[in-house]
Amino acid sequence: MFVERLKTKFNTNEPIFTNEILELFSEYSRAYVFRLIDKAEKDGELVRFDSGVYFLPTKSIIGTSTITAEDVVNKKYIGYNGDVYGVYSGLNLQNMFSVTTQMPNTIEVVSNKESMRCRRITVDGRTVILRKSRCDINKNNAKAYAVLQLFSEIGTDENIDTRARDRVKNYMAANNVSPSDLISLAKVFPAKTTKNLMCSGLL
Repeated sequence: MFVERLKTKFNTNEPIFTNEILELFSEYSRAYVFRLIDKAEKDGELVRFDSGVYFLPTKSIIGTSTITAEDVVNKKYIGYNGDVYGVYSGLNLQNMFSVTTQMPNTIEVVSNKESMRCRRITVDGRTVILRKSRCDINKNNAKAYAVLQLFSEIGTDENIDTRARDRVKNYMAANNVSPSDLISLAKVFPAKTTKNLMCSGLL
């Protein structure tokens, strides 16, 4: 009954947070829900990925599936079920736009779900740096926010070569981000962000 009910709300290999389970079984006591969780774990029907994070695994001849720290961060701080409330930053963002090819060991995120200016947490041994968003991030402005976040992090326009500039242009075109979208959102970013954006030639 417990696992079957979880499956009606969550997909397999999707991070499931303790508070989500408690909310789904709100008619039961907290202690009883944790006993159900423990039993499902022992039966192999639910896997504990990290503190407060579980998932419904799939099994095959090569073994039991797993999830990643990125999966957890994406659901908790970036977006879920069509709702968007964060963007990646740091090397994750710079790598996406080909500003760098360095693979990030630390995950950096800007999110509405973070109330502190900057905070470090650990997810499955990975360091995650969380920053409070400068304004409310939603599905209408998240793509523009990501572009401005990129230009708030780079030193000068020299860090944006032709390849990276083309990637940003293509990203803007694919996601319907107009120059006016960037300009209207730039007011919540530092002045250097607008300066870097203007010098890049993207506008």
